[in-house]
Amino acid sequence: MELLEAKAIYDPGCHCAFTDIIMWRDRVYVAFREALNHAVGRSGQIVVLGSADRGISFQVHARLANGQDLRDPHFFTVGDRLGLIIPSWVVPDPERGIPERIRTSHAALTDDGIRWDLRRLESPIGRTMWRPRRGPDGALYSAGYASAKDAEDYRVELYRSEDGMDWRMISVIHPDEKSNETDLCFMPDGELLALVRREKPPHRPLLARAKPPYTEWRKAECSRFLQGPMLERLPDGTLLAVGRSPRDAEGGKGRETATRAFRLDPESGRMEPIFDLPSGGDTSYAGFCNLGDGTALLAYYSGHGYDNGTYREGGKVQRCAIWLARLRL
Repeated sequence: MELLEAKAIYDPGCHCAFTDIIMWRDRVYVAFREALNHAVGRSGQIVVLGSADRGISFQVHARLANGQDLRDPHFFTVGDRLGLIIPSWVVPDPERGIPERIRTSHAALTDDGIRWDLRRLESPIGRTMWRPRRGPDGALYSAGYASAKDAEDYRVELYRSEDGMDWRMISVIHPDEKSNETDLCFMPDGELLALVRREKPPHRPLLARAKPPYTEWRKAECSRFLQGPMLERLPDGTLLAVGRSPRDAEGGKGRETATRAFRLDPESGRMEPIFDLPSGGDTSYAGFCNLGDGTALLAYYSGHGYDNGTYREGGKVQRCAIWLARLRL
């Protein structure tokens, strides 16, 4: 695999982050959160870009907002419609009877990529849902995570849905160690892999594996620190893991980081570096799109090269741009 080019495709001067990408009806779509900064607040909205020329140029197709902090959008398809799973936070507001932050998730569906119907998920409640994947049975699967004030209450669960709106829990992937953001990947034989971010030291992700019906998991610790994980199986069978990781092999939390691509050994959890994307600081949360012609697109965000100490009405501005990398597979 070779990195051909990488460029910023959206940079309005604020915090743009948490990306995903998909090819749908011969157009490339990129979705992400736009806000003042990384922190949970009231300013988070989802922006959807569209490209009719396979990622050469983009136009804003939609902006989704509902007064909550919408974050981490991930694409899926159901029937002939395009969808997004969108986690969100309701910020504390004592005057409205909201004493503390409330975690929930939404789904948005569209027939044309421009007009979206945004709805709160009725189930599950209090979960942050991650990137949906189509399983061998035709259903959608997603990893949802929950957390409480007690760090031991963090856990990642596997959910299944027929329509992207109603989700039912199948199993607990990992019950503790501050586990949270988790990407899924189905293997040709139906086995399901889950790359689980862990916040407890040494902050290395966990690779969990399960055969149908995905209720019993075996796990291995990966060899490198990784945050905002993306996991994708390439046409040649390579497992591609992408996320925020220290530039030096022994680095951990707090070290200089970049969005980095690795080959992941599913048996041992060993991660072999392939390339670093132009990035640094607040970065990662990639999405992958195979164009079907021997090339692929990788969407991500990065705040490298910016002065992030400015302020405007509403708070501190933390500037990050949306980037698009083109790869030869």
